[in-house]
Amino acid sequence: MNMRRYRGRGRRSELGGRARLSPGVALLLSGVTACSSLLDVEAPSRIEAETLEQASNAALLVASAISDFECAFSDYIVAAGLVGDELQDSQLASALWPYDQRQWRAESGGAYASNTCPSLGMYTPLSTSRWQGDNALKWLDTWTDAEVTSRTQLIAQAAAFAGYSHVLMGEAMCSAAFDLGPELTRPQIWQRAEERFTRAIQVADGLGDKDIGNMARVGRARARLNLGKKTEAAADAAVVPESYVKNATYSGTAPRRENTVWTRNIRTGSATIEDDFRGLTDLGVVDPRVRVTAAGISRADNITPLWQQSKYASVSASIPIATGDEAQLIVAEAQGGQAAVAIINRFHARAGIPPFASADAKAIQDHVILERSRELFLESHHLGDKIRYNLPFTPAAGTPYPPKAGGFYGTMTCFPLPDVERLYNPNIKGAS
Repeated sequence: MNMRRYRGRGRRSELGGRARLSPGVALLLSGVTACSSLLDVEAPSRIEAETLEQASNAALLVASAISDFECAFSDYIVAAGLVGDELQDSQLASALWPYDQRQWRAESGGAYASNTCPSLGMYTPLSTSRWQGDNALKWLDTWTDAEVTSRTQLIAQAAAFAGYSHVLMGEAMCSAAFDLGPELTRPQIWQRAEERFTRAIQVADGLGDKDIGNMARVGRARARLNLGKKTEAAADAAVVPESYVKNATYSGTAPRRENTVWTRNIRTGSATIEDDFRGLTDLGVVDPRVRVTAAGISRADNITPLWQQSKYASVSASIPIATGDEAQLIVAEAQGGQAAVAIINRFHARAGIPPFASADAKAIQDHVILERSRELFLESHHLGDKIRYNLPFTPAAGTPYPPKAGGFYGTMTCFPLPDVERLYNPNIKGAS
């Protein structure tokens, strides 16, 4: 998806899509009305991109890219959690049921394709944050150090966040397209992510910026693991301190700044914790890493039992983007054997879980997968893991969907490229 000009409070894509600017940019456009449909008409007031794409606004463009990523990231965790069996729908808004039902189809478009952030979209929010990061990077490469204060630092940030937008797009989408380009496969999307993370690492290392350098190394390790480059992934992950954490930040100042996991699970009760993550144990001990409690019946639909997570305690709770824990789990998966067992047992010791012992390669790998589901619960990984490891989705396809909706669970795992992209992108064949 390509975003080329700024309109109202948002950006109009070549496909007609609109995604909100970050609050900082929105302040520049106050008083101008926004539209919300993928195919809405042009607003009478718009601000051309060239007005904002000036060297004096470089820091603002990067800040906007980060803000757009954080909003897309929070939405992504809920949307992917509904498909990937961390969360279950517990509300009456039927427009969002296809997430939980695994029934999105390219021709139907719908919320996953058209909803903007924070309305639980998938394709548009990720396309927006991806475009923002790449666009900022493009202009930073055009401007000089004399024109932009801390230009190289901004380059590292823009490249790292653009990389993460690509990683998530590759994990969630069956395919995608960027800037009116051709349809790309998931490996091609991860290759683009790897390139951006490599750029971020090179620049951050030159500056001695360990924060962005570690963030990008975890991201590149994640992209490389998806690409099957286990040796390279482990090499990246091994140098990240175990204590490292890079958070996406949230607040209650505006809906797009809220932690969507907390909002939909705690405030509104519109998403409950899926059966797969209730009452978990590990080696016979209650697993404290996935703490969920029964809270009666969801007030959103008055039917579904509401289970609430305690990982994110408020609307302003931060969400980890990249961590030393994830890096260690990547090392464990890539190396296997007793190296993986040692890493597993460091996590177990921290959580008060008995040690794990095995010399069987498959048993060790299975336990690494289990550890990922526990340590990285509601942090954006589980849907991608289910696809990568070919894990079963529950309930199985064909199982009747809850009485409030009718129908059946579907076979969808990744999100199809929406027809709105196919119809308006000249480099992609027509609608499915």
